[in-house]
Amino acid sequence: MTETHLTLLKLGGSPYEIGYQHGNEGKEGIKDFLNRIIHHGKELIPDLTKEKAFEQVKFYIPFIETYAPHLADEIRGIADGAKISKEEAFLLQVRAEFTQITIEEAPKEGCTSFAISKEKTEDGTVWVGQNLDLNPFYKDFGVMLHITPERGPAILCYSQIGSLAHTGINSAGIGWAANALYSSGWRPGVPRPILYRLILEKESISETIKVVADARRASSCNYLIARKSGEIKDLEVTPDCYGIIDLQGDIMVHANHFVHPEMVRFEKRPKEKLENSKYRENRFRQLVTQHSGKLSIDRLKAFLTDHERFPTGVCTHAEGNPWNMMTIASMIAQPALGLIHVSSGQGCMNRYVTYSL
Repeated sequence: MTETHLTLLKLGGSPYEIGYQHGNEGKEGIKDFLNRIIHHGKELIPDLTKEKAFEQVKFYIPFIETYAPHLADEIRGIADGAKISKEEAFLLQVRAEFTQITIEEAPKEGCTSFAISKEKTEDGTVWVGQNLDLNPFYKDFGVMLHITPERGPAILCYSQIGSLAHTGINSAGIGWAANALYSSGWRPGVPRPILYRLILEKESISETIKVVADARRASSCNYLIARKSGEIKDLEVTPDCYGIIDLQGDIMVHANHFVHPEMVRFEKRPKEKLENSKYRENRFRQLVTQHSGKLSIDRLKAFLTDHERFPTGVCTHAEGNPWNMMTIASMIAQPALGLIHVSSGQGCMNRYVTYSL
């Protein structure tokens, strides 16, 4: 097994300063990532160019500036630090939304997320995390961000270079993970990375739910949120609606389909992907619930590397995969301890590295 330490960017100060540091330290990776985003987008939109992408991105910028002006400042800082245009910096946040032309041509995103109650874990604290499944090229652009803003909690999260956030924790004890969901009605609005980061700026689960629920959302997504106190909630959203799922038992698992009784009517995932999503969710829940006694981090890592139904199981591999997806990162967070254990790539082939808030 290999041990890959992701680049850790330590950022701090005002929103613009945080963005400038991010852009300056990651400028080469950011420029490479932009090129790959356009190249990947051409798989969905054959005549896509940077100029056409920028025209689409411009529809989203006013919503970001209105709902999260401090993050719009941070994005402008990324642009200046990386010496790229403002439109390129915003494209890094809107990359999934602007290519969602039809549901049949939806981006091939996966993920199996979980939160485990403190009653079930070996150390008596809540754990939250996920296997993040995407097109293999995304693995090359993974980074860890350690952010100390002028106001609000400190943040430690996984992300792609130039993007504001993904799965992570904060110093207030919030931890969360995401799953792509598919519905009709995607539109210009606040894209997912903005909401990811706003969640990590909050100190209670009620605040995290409110910041997502109140937004004019651009897309659908699932947000599985835990707090060190033991509270666990799941929030399924479309651009127009949302549903909240409460924890039942010792574990909450979510994959890439709607579960809330009032939200299942929005499901637009193709049949084969829907079946795969349900399988991954059920398989991971089964592995955890059938484990007797307290759960250790090592045992959880073993569950995250489960290969039943290879290559499209909980641990996803690209070889032979009809959707050309793989687990580009596997993450286990302990919000109460300020720790995230991250495998860059599948946990079956790469050692988990521990990052501290």
